Amino acid sequence: QIPLNEPATIKYRIKNDQGDIVTDFAIAHEKVMHFIVVRKDLTQFQHLHPDFNQETGEFRVAVTFPAPGPSRFFADFTPGTDNPLRLPVTVSSDLTVGDVTDFQPQEVTPDTKNEMSVPPDYHVTYTLPSELQSQIPVTYTLTIEKDNQPVTLENYLGALGHSVVLKAETLDYIHTHAGEQGDAMEHGEHGGHAMPPAQENKIDFSTTFPDAGIYRIFTQFQHQGNVLTTAYTVAVK
Repeated sequence: QIPLNEPATIKYRIKNDQGDIVTDFAIAHEKVMHFIVVRKDLTQFQHLHPDFNQETGEFRVAVTFPAPGPSRFFADFTPGTDNPLRLPVTVSSDLTVGDVTDFQPQEVTPDTKNEMSVPPDYHVTYTLPSELQSQIPVTYTLTIEKDNQPVTLENYLGALGHSVVLKAETLDYIHTHAGEQGDAMEHGEHGGHAMPPAQENKIDFSTTFPDAGIYRIFTQFQHQGNVLTTAYTVAVK
């Protein structure tokens, strides 16, 4: 039973195809492990970094859930052994939070405006093609202002921005970074190719949506030491 509004400790290990516990991980974007937690209707999102015991292979992370509902967590990592191309891998698992007897998922609908406010006083503008098509690479841009003035973004985990893209219902997973080409997860893998660096308050992401559907883009960036999260939902044909 996972409690609400107080830390719940999740412990796990990663096993390889032979059933052996993996203890050798490469550092990817400054961390051994990126741990993503979402409610399945995509209304809640957390990007965390577990503690790691290399001797036992155990990861441990405290997660606070603000509301009940079926959830999924993604363990996003790069094996350090038998992985010469340093390909990242993602595995996932479902969990139920709180009493879901009367749970009603919120509908995931595309945003109709390309501008939004991010507390406490940030303003984010999304620039995307007018029509998004599956299997066709796309670049999207975030422009960030504070008090109507451009901000100078800071590196966060080795990049000016991180986007986790999730497909509604199936929760297909894409993880891309500002200045890199993100790929849809195929058997839990993704990769990157260099793009020009962002300038001041603009960050560019490039990715490919694998199938038609509704996708929510969770993007994180850092300014003045604070990590902020914004979400934008698109329809892909």
